[in-house]
This record gives sequence, C-alpha cells and structure tokens, in this order.
Amino acid sequence: MDPVPPIIRAMLNSAAADLGALYSTGRQHSAATIERIITPPSGNPLVSGLKCECCDISQEDAGTKLLQCARCHKVCYCSRECQKSHWKESHKHICSNVTEADKEEGKRVIEEMKEGDVSSMQTLQRSDAVYAVAKQHGLFSAMESLFLQEIEGVPDPNRKCFSSTQEIITHIFKGNREVHERYTCACPVRTKDYILSSPTAWDNMMDAVLHLAKLLTKQESRWDEELGALRHSAARDVFATINLALIHEKVAKALFYGGKAAVKRSQEDAREYSLNIMAPKLKNFFTNGGEGFANNNVDRNETIQNNVYQFTAMISYWYRTLNVDEEHPNAFIDAMQLNDTHEFKYETIAIPIGEGMIKYGRTLTMDEFTAARAKATAVYHERKKKTKKKCSKKTNRR
Repeated sequence: MDPVPPIIRAMLNSAAADLGALYSTGRQHSAATIERIITPPSGNPLVSGLKCECCDISQEDAGTKLLQCARCHKVCYCSRECQKSHWKESHKHICSNVTEADKEEGKRVIEEMKEGDVSSMQTLQRSDAVYAVAKQHGLFSAMESLFLQEIEGVPDPNRKCFSSTQEIITHIFKGNREVHERYTCACPVRTKDYILSSPTAWDNMMDAVLHLAKLLTKQESRWDEELGALRHSAARDVFATINLALIHEKVAKALFYGGKAAVKRSQEDAREYSLNIMAPKLKNFFTNGGEGFANNNVDRNETIQNNVYQFTAMISYWYRTLNVDEEHPNAFIDAMQLNDTHEFKYETIAIPIGEGMIKYGRTLTMDEFTAARAKATAVYHERKKKTKKKCSKKTNRR
C-alpha cells in the first residue's frame, strides 16, 4: 500500500512534470546561448548583395537563404560552421544590442573621417560596438583615402592631430601602451579585416607608413627640426603596432594570400606579390631612407630603423613558414640585398626580436632580448668566420 496519500502523489507527479519541462527548456536556452542559434532572415527571399560574414559567399551563389545571428540580427552566414568560426574569431566581441547612441557615434566618426578629421579614433579603440557600426558605414575605405591623402603632402601641424596614419593605425588596430610606455598589443582581427577589405588596402597603408618614416630624412630647416620629434614618435608608434599585429598567423596569411574583397592569391601569385611589390618597397627604404637616417642623425637610438628591420624579419619569417616559396624559402630577405651594416643589424637585432615575438606571442622582456641577441650575434660571427675561411681557400687555390 502506497503510504503517500493520492492527492499528495498527484501534486508530486505534477511538480515533477513541470520541473522536467523547465529543465528541458532551460537546457535548450543554454544551448542557444552557447552556440548563438542562427535562424533564416524572416520572410525574405534571396536578397541581392547579402553575403556570409565569414567566407563572403553571396546568397545568390549559396543558392539558399543565409542564416542570421539570432542575438544581434546584424550578420548572416551560409552555414553553422561559418557562424561558429566567425563567432570565435571576432563576432563574440561585438555581438550585442548596439544602442542608438553607438549607431550615431559610428556614423559621426565616419563623416568626420571623410572630412579629414581623425580626432575621434579613440572612440573606435574603446568601443567594439561603435567600431562595428563604423565598419558597416565604410570605415576601411575612409582609412585608405586618408592614407593616400597623407602620402600626397606633409601633414599640417595645425590640425587636431599630427599624423592621420598614426591616429588610424594605433587606435583602430588597438595599439596600446602598457609596460614602460612600450606598445604591448594590437588587434589581429581588425588588422586582418582591413587587409582583406580591398585589393589595395595593405599596399596603401604600407606606402603611408614608409612615407611617414622617410619624412624624418627631410629636415632642412629649423621648422623641419621642430617637426622631427613628432614625426619620429608617429613612425615609431605605427611600426610598433603593425609589428605586434604580425605576431599572428591570420594577419600574415591575409597579407600574402588575400581573400574576401582583396585578391585571392595562389602560392605563385603570393610569391610574385612578395618579391615584386613588397620587397622592392622595403629595399628602397633601406637604400634611401636608412642611409638618410644615418647621415642626418634624426633617428634617435635607431628606433625607426630597428622597427623596419624587425618588420622585415617578421615578413621573412612568415614567407618561409607559410611556404610562399618552398624551393627558395629565403628569397624574400635575399631580395633585400642588405649591405654588411644592414645585415648585421638584421641578424643580430631584428630576427631575435621579430621571431621571438612570434614565438612568445608578445613583446620580449629585456632579459629575453639580451639572451636572444647574444646567441644571434655569436651565430652571425661564426658564420662570417666560416665564409671568410672558404673565400681564403678559394683564393689560395688560384
């Protein structure tokens, strides 16, 4: 005989059923939160121009309705795999209910950029929501336009900032000073997204960066000397941010192989692009800008030169690691044709710093750099000694 009265048993069974339903529903909601369940845009047939946020395939090419993020309803995907990949890479940082204030701020920043005013860049550094809005309203094309404008002439010191290139790269790519006033981080996702935004995005940015550095060699008057400190600071901050972004493989892949709105390159195309476009720009800098620095004594502590060497070392590392040229992995640095002075700095300073940053995923401590440099210097001198012996033997045989 059941010791529990029938009415109590009925109440317990009812409560158990309710709890079971609640548990099942709660588990479904939890899964939706974790996976960000995606649903088709309601009521729309194949919308022209709609693209997958991850792989960039259009809805027409996909041949089916794209799936929409159920949380923010602002991005679409061709598959659950693309949605999950993009969520981990970047969308989780900006997937939120963007406020009206964020929308207005993002639009305002873009309008100011179109007028040449970059004084609001810090807003894009602080707020992922405002950045997302600005990106939707032409942020990357506005950046390219400002890079090109700065190349055309010397920046006007009476503007709200000295260099548009400095303001854009350090703030939009989230360059940040944390330890002893050194730059310690940069956002790889934002950097990659910019590189992939157009076929000319990377080239125009690098032209602007190298132009900013070369301005240091054109100090012919007292006015130029007064601008020198500002130019030096701008070039240093820009290179520091870009080098920190190059720690990440996804940035390097975007640079060499392109994709999305940029040209998708094959291995052969990537090799041709590296050796015929990127390498000549850096070689020209070493030949002209580097010598100008030495002659004019304008690069305090050789900061800019070392940053350019480091940049070159990181590009060369990824050139080898990503198998851009499997037969000639050192072709990129060979194309630089560095003289003895440049070669020494490159092998004993740039490689230890650049490859060390990639290895650790951060800037090196002074102890780490000192140890790596000592090792690299010993290897350099040993290699030179062996080369000298070989040359000496050949001469004696003759």
